[in-house]
Order: sequence, then structure tokens, then C-alpha cells
Amino acid sequence: MDRSRPPHLEELVGCRNSSMFNMWRPKARVIAPSGWMNDPMGMFQTKNGSFHVGYQCNPQHLGWANISQCSASTSDFVHFNDYRSWQDPVTVGPSQLYDIRGVLDGVVIQDGFNGHPTLFYTSAYVGEFSPRCQPPELEGVETQSMAYTEDDGSTWTKLNFGAGGNPVIYYWPERNLSGFRDPFVFESQELSNFYDSNVHQLHGDSEESEPRGKKYLLLSGGIRVEADSTNAGPRVFLYRQTKENDVRDWTYLGPILSFTAEYNQTSEWTGGNGINFEATGFSTIDEQGLAQDVDSSHQLNIFTAGTEGARNNTHMDSWPVWYAVSWELSASDAHVRGKIDFSGVVDWGRSYGFRQFPVGKRQLLVGWVYEDDEFNVLTHQRGAQGAFTLFREMFVKVVHNIHPGALKTPESAPSWATKKEEDGSHSLLTFGQRILPEIRAALYDRSKVTKFNDRTLKIDSSSFHQELEGRSPTHLEAFEKQPKDRYYAISAQLDFFPEQETPMDEDLKRPTALRGGFRILSGKFEWTDVYYDPNQEFLVIDRSHSSSIPSYGNSTEKAKHRLWPVLDPITHKTKYESLNLTIVVDNSVLEVHANERAIITTRVYPWCHDSVNIGYFVQDSEEGSRQTKSEESTNLEPGFQHSNSQSHFKVVRFSKVELWDGLLNAWPNRPHDTSIEGAYSHNITSTIYGLWPDL
Repeated sequence: MDRSRPPHLEELVGCRNSSMFNMWRPKARVIAPSGWMNDPMGMFQTKNGSFHVGYQCNPQHLGWANISQCSASTSDFVHFNDYRSWQDPVTVGPSQLYDIRGVLDGVVIQDGFNGHPTLFYTSAYVGEFSPRCQPPELEGVETQSMAYTEDDGSTWTKLNFGAGGNPVIYYWPERNLSGFRDPFVFESQELSNFYDSNVHQLHGDSEESEPRGKKYLLLSGGIRVEADSTNAGPRVFLYRQTKENDVRDWTYLGPILSFTAEYNQTSEWTGGNGINFEATGFSTIDEQGLAQDVDSSHQLNIFTAGTEGARNNTHMDSWPVWYAVSWELSASDAHVRGKIDFSGVVDWGRSYGFRQFPVGKRQLLVGWVYEDDEFNVLTHQRGAQGAFTLFREMFVKVVHNIHPGALKTPESAPSWATKKEEDGSHSLLTFGQRILPEIRAALYDRSKVTKFNDRTLKIDSSSFHQELEGRSPTHLEAFEKQPKDRYYAISAQLDFFPEQETPMDEDLKRPTALRGGFRILSGKFEWTDVYYDPNQEFLVIDRSHSSSIPSYGNSTEKAKHRLWPVLDPITHKTKYESLNLTIVVDNSVLEVHANERAIITTRVYPWCHDSVNIGYFVQDSEEGSRQTKSEESTNLEPGFQHSNSQSHFKVVRFSKVELWDGLLNAWPNRPHDTSIEGAYSHNITSTIYGLWPDL
């Protein structure tokens, strides 16, 4: 087909199955060999030091159905090999009556049943299960079951059906649930100290009936709204191992997180709590990773979760969120409750189902990147759906020496906390994420790296560019060296504001400034703009021209992100943070990281051969233009006032700009084409029981 111009959609729809298999396929991350994949699951370290990486899959079909665990191994989270083979990557699938509808999200207990690594998963039986399904979900549709491995994950043995076996948790902890899934197991000395204390004993439970195991279990779900309109909403249910050395027996303690239903974002800085939780995880982290010192001053208890029902029917109506919590240890029923101190968004794009897991002293995080072909117009032609984000490490991000003037007006539901240090300075604490250093190093080492000279760009009569009527004045400048295809990364530092001399006791006025970033995947007909808007405080991916195929989504992705003013304690000058940007273009998967705080992972589907190139992007924002014309100060955000037009800063400084061309092949032992030809069909169980509809 002619890829020098935009196509006719009818021609594309008429193409055979998997005929576009490699056209938009990523190569530098975890991806199924074919068919459907979604959430990560079953991560653990094997006896030889490598890691088992599981993911929910349906290799023989392109939709979420007949869900199984597929498996890969890795020693570095950079390169992967399929367990068994790429033709048959399934390691645990539906095989029993209690899980006939799917082996759903699960966690591995390293020292599990009889000391073996044990997959603790949600087993799905026949029946509906979603927060709004009608008729409502019934008890027994989602239960929790186990399978153990004696060969590091190559084969798994499910516990026997019945007493002392699967399902190990059948009954709901409360009535009228909207979900009951996604086990997550952890240990917490702090929780054990509370539950084993005399204080807890005084509230009624006898010592003989108290659970005493070291392990705790989270299950995600909620209470149906129509069952209790006042108190219904998402819940995280907390269990404790009843007896030491027995992972089959668990005692329900109560909901550790509980919200009333929320249908919109809590604030611009956060997601929405929704009506149901999924894939909840927990860890205590500090600036280095997993917290090792209980007395660390920069330490956070972090829950990650998926929330359903609060995104205005975009992005699957789901948010991947995080919560920083403190414990309420004096609840009326003598159980622990989590109190939300502040919260934010794990990833602002098209990703979900994040799972965290420990690797040594680090806590890693990885999620599912879903497609943006809402009506599956070209799904059969692609022959596959889904991928992982790059693996990330979690830590507490601290920004030191914040100018006090930036903290005078409180925000509504911010994604950070502030702290006054012993020296009188002010620090900001929030949830940090960064691409694993070993992944970043491998991408750099395996690519052809070009380093560009620093430059300062502005908008004037000589640089004015306006490709579409109604768009703000824009300055575009092509890279001197262009990538050879759609596998590359950009690393850069951008500065938007001049240095100021503002005393600590004075209000801080931030000048309006230009937008700055990069135009990527650019050609005659298609392009994608990745930029930061310092006036609106958004990291933006403008996908409005990312594909000339009209069936693909092209909405703009935004992440709320502030560059903080930092006061030099010696010079007393104030300098705003630089925007430290990493853009990874892995064919259709676009992953953008800013300052280890804001991340957007989304999808782009260019058609034309020439939609590859990169250029610098500077644009006069509408807000900045209004400022200049009106010469008025605008209080755009609480705590920050924009100064008048004389302080309008009309340049963007680009430095440390690098192009990493080529990335790497994360699956060196797979053939280039792992597609399955012909018609896709469900597993025979689906045909017999009528469990799943066709796409």
C-alpha cells in the first residue's frame, strides 16, 4: 500500500489478519508474541537469580478473554525470553471449574506453599464481575486461589479443590461488593506491632483467636453504589496470615482504605477515587528505594491502585493512582485504617494495572500500556494488543530549598507534602519514579548517540511558523541529525525562567513564558508535539496530528507538573527547576518522563513513511499572549502570581540534548514476526460455555 500519503480507512480494514503486525509494534519492552495481553503479574526472583515476569494474556485471541498467565524470564529487565516458547508462552491457564473464566491478576509469595514460590491469583467463575454489571456480581464469581512451582515457574501445580485447598478465599469480607480481586502480599512490622499489642487485645479479641502470621494481604474492590448510596465506594480489604508457615489461611481485619464514590478528579494534581479499586499494592519507601531505616525523615507509605469510574469515560474510565498514607491506629473496631496525606497519578496516559514488587533494596513498578483503537477497527490487522511500560523504580522524590513564597497559599488536594528542615529551609516530598538505571544505560549503549549543541530559541519575525490557522505562533527547528526509524529516545534539559533575586520574605512572582519541547514522529502529514506549558503547568502530548488514520484516538494527553523555585542559600538568588525530559519512542508506544515526577505513556500510530523526524518546538501559549496584550497580572495558580508583561520571558533554553537512535531489541531469541495467521478464535472452554463474545 502507498504510505507516502494518508490512507483510505476502507482499504486498511480490508487487509488480512496480522498484515500490519510489525507496523506499530514496540521492540524495547515486554510484549506478548501475539494476541492479547494486559496487567503484569507473578513477579519473583528464581533460584538462579533471574526473574520470572508474568503477564495476563490470551495468545490465541485479540480481546480480554480466557485470561491466563504468560511468562518470560529476565536477568536485567532489559532482555527477555519466553518460558516454554513464543508459540506457547502460557504457564497457568483456566483448567478448573472455579477458574474456568480466567486466571486473573496475582502475586507470588516467594516462600509459599510447602516453601515453594506460590502464585496467589484471582480465580474467575462463570458470572459477571464489574462495578456496574447487571445483574450485580455474586459471591463466588471472583475467588482467590493458589498454584505453586517447583521448577522456578516453568510449570505450576494448583492446590487441590476443596477444604484446605482452592479457592483459599471464597467468601466476601463484606456484602454487595463491586469487585474482589488482585491479591497483593507484603510484610509490615509496624502493622504487626499494632495488632500484637496489648492495646489491640483490650478491644476484645482473645489471644487464642488472633492471627499471628507475618504476612498481610490486600484485596481490591468496593461496595456497590446502589446497595449503599451513602457509604458505597472503593475499598482495599486487609487480611492477615492466620498461622505462621501456612499461606492458605487468612483472617479478615477490615478495609485499610475506604472512600465514598467519586466520579471526577479530586483535583488537577490527582486522579479520581472512582467506585472500585483494582491491582492495589503497598510499600514503604525513602529516597533510596525500599525503606531500610524506620527513623528516616523522608519516608512515605505508598499505595498504588487502579480506580474505576472517575475519568469521564476516557482512558477506559480508569486512573492509575498513588496514595501517601499515615496510619490511624485507634479505629473504633481496633483495626488499622489508612489516612490519605496526599495523592497523585502514577501515569497520566494510556496505562493501567501497575504492579509493584521488591528487587533487593529497590521497589519496582511496571504497568500495562493499552491500545487506542477503541472500536477495534484495525485490531485484527495489528494481530496483537497491549505492552508493558518500561520498568521503573519507586522512591521518595525530595526537592530541597523551595522558596517560601511558593508555599504561602495552600493548594487544593496537592500531590506533595512540604517540610521545614532543621536548618530552616523548606523541602517538598512526593512520589518519585524513574526508568531503571540499567534499562536507561542499555538504551543508551545500544543506540547511536548524537549530542547536540546547547541553544536558546525564541519567537520573532524570522522564526515565526504557523502551519494551521488558529494555532499560536510557533518556532520549529529540525535536528541536524535525524533518526532512521521510529525507535529512539531523546534526553534533554529545558529552562523556561530567568534567575531572580527575591528575598525569602517576599511574594514570588513567576514570569509568563513560552512553551517548549519537541516535535517528534514528524513528516508532511503527521506529527506529535511533546512540550511543557509553564503558564498552565502541564506536560503535554498533543496527538491531534499523530496519525492520518481516523479510527485511532488523537486526544491530547496532559500531566499536571510544577517547576519549583529553588532558593540558593548562599547567593539568595532564586532559580526555577529545569525540565529534565526523557522521551522514549518505541514505535507506537510513547513514554515521556519529566523530573522523575510526571509521566505520560500513550499510543501514537503514524502511517506515512516519512513520519519519523524530530525538531525543537517553541510556542507562544494563549495565556502568555493574553498576558502580553493586557499587561495584567493573572493569579493562575494558588501560591503563584504571574508578573506583568515586562517580565514575559520569551526564550527557551535547550541543553544536554541527546538523540539515542535505535534503542534495542528486548527479545533477541524471538523471530521478527511472531504473528499468528488466519482467523482468531477463543479457547474451547469459551465455545462450550459461551463465556466470551468475539470482537
